[in-house]
Amino acid sequence: MRRLLRRLRHQDQDGTTLVELAVVLPIFMLVLFGLFDAGKFVYTNTALSQAAREGARLAAAEAAWISVPGDACVGDASAVTAARPGAHVCPPDIMSFKSNVSDAVERMTVTLGPITDLYLSCNAGDVDDPAPLGDWTESLGGNGCQDAGGSAISSTGDLVSVRLEYTYQLFTPILSSFLGSVPLSSSATMIIN
Repeated sequence: MRRLLRRLRHQDQDGTTLVELAVVLPIFMLVLFGLFDAGKFVYTNTALSQAAREGARLAAAEAAWISVPGDACVGDASAVTAARPGAHVCPPDIMSFKSNVSDAVERMTVTLGPITDLYLSCNAGDVDDPAPLGDWTESLGGNGCQDAGGSAISSTGDLVSVRLEYTYQLFTPILSSFLGSVPLSSSATMIIN
């Protein structure tokens, strides 16, 4: 009789353990995948900030050299070789300049996927022409580093700003259904060399 009672108690504990596991496991999995999403979000935000800084760095190096002729210039960075170690990259026009900045940003965001939008602005940095702030675009606060006629408006000592927008997709399906996608943006401003 004692054996039967022990066996029944043991079977009763196995059932309790299964019920506890069924209650705790989904919560544990949600927390675990939520931590994966949080880590991926921090990584994405950091990579986006680094990409904005890289785009601004390249823009600061090339903005004053748009359409500058001469032997000191090369068309793209691959032409800076041992034969021409001090050459400047001189984009032939504003579209090539924007393409170079976009390429620099994309090199930094290979693991993230495509950037939603990239905006540029060149400003004197004084009271009359400050660098754009907040959620600016080229039509709202920025100028695309060009005037109304499409000519470059950048010179040494001015400020160049780069702003990126990215749509972050959550990994966890349950969190994704509640939050959807998360819009992120990052910007950087540097002085044109």
